[in-house]
Amino acid sequence: MYEMHVGTAVTGTRRVWHVVAHDQRATLCGQPLEPVEDTQTDHHCLPCMTAFQRLMQAVEPA
Repeated sequence: MYEMHVGTAVTGTRRVWHVVAHDQRATLCGQPLEPVEDTQTDHHCLPCMTAFQRLMQAVEPA
């Protein structure tokens, strides 16, 4: 299972949605998890979303 968490982008200071595996302490792009804030954003971390897409394609039934 995966969760979405808001955090700082890999580059810059923009706040983005990161993908985190349920039992991990870092995002799929390697960013450490930040303390939970009540932050909203419409932006997504491209490295996280790319990694998530690859994971989902790897488990799709043939």
